[in-house]
Formats: sequence, structure tokens, C-alpha cells
Amino acid sequence: MKRTSFLPWFLVLVLLVLLIWAWFFRHGPVGEIPYNREAAKEHVIPFTSAIEYVKSYRGAKAELQRQLQDSGYLDRNFNLPAAEMFNRDIFAALLDARGAEGIRIYLGLNEKKEVCFVMVPVDGKGNDMRGRIVNEKPATAWIPGISAAYALPPVEDEAAEKGHRCPTICPSGSDLYP
Repeated sequence: MKRTSFLPWFLVLVLLVLLIWAWFFRHGPVGEIPYNREAAKEHVIPFTSAIEYVKSYRGAKAELQRQLQDSGYLDRNFNLPAAEMFNRDIFAALLDARGAEGIRIYLGLNEKKEVCFVMVPVDGKGNDMRGRIVNEKPATAWIPGISAAYALPPVEDEAAEKGHRCPTICPSGSDLYP
């Protein structure tokens, strides 16, 4: 009886372990989204500046309401939020659009007269991009004589909105929303 060498099987096992390890840890630590740190620095401000900006906005809004003859006009016609919160998935979906290099955030006024943030992907030239943000998987149907049939909803361009408004859903203990 011929004896097989232990070394080839050991090498195959080590290679298999390395491949599995590389597959599961290919994106770095769990939860970390890769990004260009130098490009991100362009948009970073000190937190103390953020506090001052937000405080200045609240003060200007209060002063504007005092200046208006009808002090309830802003609340009725321009319900201004203190903030809106969006989950990380919508940013990933916006940035995942083919050719997207950034996100532009517009101020909008919805049907409830609430000022809201409307987000669209932006290409490398700074142009707003149109198209689907969250593509639905097509529903398949079986039709005799046809290998596969796909039912897709009508394609309509999309933008992102519907953030969680503050006041209503606000952080507790935040220096930005005391």
C-alpha cells in the first residue's frame, strides 16, 4: 500500500483557509465603508463650527418670524425642520448610481408645506443625474413556450427625500439640538 504524503494535503488545507479568510474579510472591518479620506476632508468642519451654524440658523429663523407681520406665516407655509436624518442605505444607493461622484441636496417644499431635503446623485462634471435609485428585482412569470418572462414596473426617475424630521424624531443630548 502506497503511503500518501501529508504535505500536499496540508498545503491544500492552508490554501483553502486563506481563500475563505480573504473572501470574508475582503472589505476591511465589518461596517466600514471605503472612502477617499482626502476628498472627504474638503467637506469636514469643526464640530464647534457646526454648533455655531445651527445656532445661527435658529436665531435667524426666530428673527425672521419676529420681522413678519404674520408670525405664523413661516410655520404654515414653510415648516422648517431643525434637521432631517437619513439612513446610510440611501447614501449608498445614491452613490451606487452608475457614474455618481457625489450627492447634491436641494431644499424642497412638500405637499404638507414642510421644507425638506431632496437628494440626487451627481456625476463627475457636477451634473444632476436622473434614473432609478433603488432598482427592484424583476418579477418572473412562467409563460408556456417562453424560457423566461420578466415583469418590470414602469421606469420613473427617482430622487431621495422622506428623511426623519426633527422636531419629531430628534437626538437627545445633542449639542446641535439642545
